[in-house]
Amino acid sequence: MHVICFDIDGTLVASAGFDGELYGETMRDVLGVELRSDLTQYKNISDAGILAEILESVSDVGERARLAREVQATFVDRTKQYIADNPKLIREVPGAVALVEVLRKSPNVRVCIATGGWAETAALKLRAIGLDPRSLAMATSSDALRRTEIMRLAESWATKAKVTRRTYFGDGVWDKKAAAELGYDFVAVGDGVGHQVAFPDLQDIEGIVRQLGVQQIAQVRPGPIGPPPDAAKLRRLA
Repeated sequence: MHVICFDIDGTLVASAGFDGELYGETMRDVLGVELRSDLTQYKNISDAGILAEILESVSDVGERARLAREVQATFVDRTKQYIADNPKLIREVPGAVALVEVLRKSPNVRVCIATGGWAETAALKLRAIGLDPRSLAMATSSDALRRTEIMRLAESWATKAKVTRRTYFGDGVWDKKAAAELGYDFVAVGDGVGHQVAFPDLQDIEGIVRQLGVQQIAQVRPGPIGPPPDAAKLRRLA
């Protein structure tokens, strides 16, 4: 089985800009903290991971759980409001939905989502581009702080079969690093990270499928996205 895992922001959804702005605004308004301009300076580059590291330095232990809940709730509310106010601005990375649709129809592929965002905001963004998060095995920073652990969880929820190949699509240097740590093949999306295998977006489905080595894809015609037969056991509901 070939597990193909996708990040969300900047990979499936063109949301990296507003997502980062809303996260930074929330940190500033709730905690009075400015995010570092270079996110690679944080140990775990995920919504929960960055928050945990910041809370270690700005709050007492007894206050951390309450502040974490406040930050997350505020960020989720602001994301909901932004999407409601700007529905035409929430776009897929070109080709994203069609590629996921095609890959999910391959019998030897299992598609999953591993994102550094929280489950609530991840689901909002996927729904905004027409993907149902309930039909995809998805792990987020609501499940773990470290991106590598998030990826492991997503894979475990995607299939119980023997995995012979693993691929991760991402747009950041932290995605590439996590893929290398786990022995995943890495496909860079966009121009945010240098890599020998890279695509400007996801429109070149034939080229991407050829790179992935997915077989018999030419006979598969895109159709409605639905959960796999064993989704009730394997998926993570958002």
